[in-house]
Amino acid sequence: MLTSFFGKSKPFNFILVSVYLIAGYFFYLFFKGNMNFSIPFLIQISLSLLTYLFFVFLLNFINKKNKLTKNNTYSILFFSAFFILFPSVFEESNVVLSNVFLLLALRRILSLPSEVNTEKKILDASLWISVAVLFNFWSILFFAVLFFAVFERISKNYKYILIPFVGVFSVFTLTTVYYLLVNDSFLWFLDLQTSIGFDFSEYKSPHLIMSILFITVVFLVSIIQKRLYKTTIPLKEKSKNRLLFYTLLIGIILILISPFKNGSEFVFLFAPLSVFTANYIETTKKRWVSETILWVTVILPFLIYFL
Repeated sequence: MLTSFFGKSKPFNFILVSVYLIAGYFFYLFFKGNMNFSIPFLIQISLSLLTYLFFVFLLNFINKKNKLTKNNTYSILFFSAFFILFPSVFEESNVVLSNVFLLLALRRILSLPSEVNTEKKILDASLWISVAVLFNFWSILFFAVLFFAVFERISKNYKYILIPFVGVFSVFTLTTVYYLLVNDSFLWFLDLQTSIGFDFSEYKSPHLIMSILFITVVFLVSIIQKRLYKTTIPLKEKSKNRLLFYTLLIGIILILISPFKNGSEFVFLFAPLSVFTANYIETTKKRWVSETILWVTVILPFLIYFL
């Protein structure tokens, strides 16, 4: 049932996924006891929801543009479910904004194999990652994904490796000018949170244990599937899959070193993992398996609130 419904890409599917994410957000606010109907509160949640929905549809746009999945809505369904599964993401606006800019960077990185406007794509990606760093310092690790992509092009033009530094310098300069004008200071970078933390005690809560267990199973199943079907993937798609896999690895590293571990750090896995899981649903020949995964994905984020 769900396999057939979300196996299509129709306007109603996008509406339903949007309603699902909005319901998850209000479900979280209700359980947190943070519901009121003041004007500032309504403006805040409206802006938050617009950001989350933009995030979801940006992923869908990247999917279609780069043909990461087939013409379906599996990836954005998983993406929305992961948001509800780790509701602390709803409280961390900096983490969400950082990931929006990283997704914009990933859009440019994934288009590099086309070898059209390569310099502009590398510069754009470096600019977006640099902006992401302003909201979450450890987003800087995602420059590794950009350099992986650049090294694949380096045999043709060695100047490509210098372009990311131009992007970093540009954002640094503009940010410094802004702080000089507004705060009469150019030492803004000293306020960036650069600490590392390995305190995983927050992960002991039943809610996070279930969420992490589920996303770990999804991760293992998706990666195994990718390995099994590796030989049947076209060369250009293999390049994009490698970049997504690098993005996933960097996300895992960021989770491990993140100074604040409340579950919101898992947002760095949502985009690549949503794509890989959608690929699994597309390729598995066992209908009951795909149906089970989809039903668990849709229902579990709401059930674990009662743990």
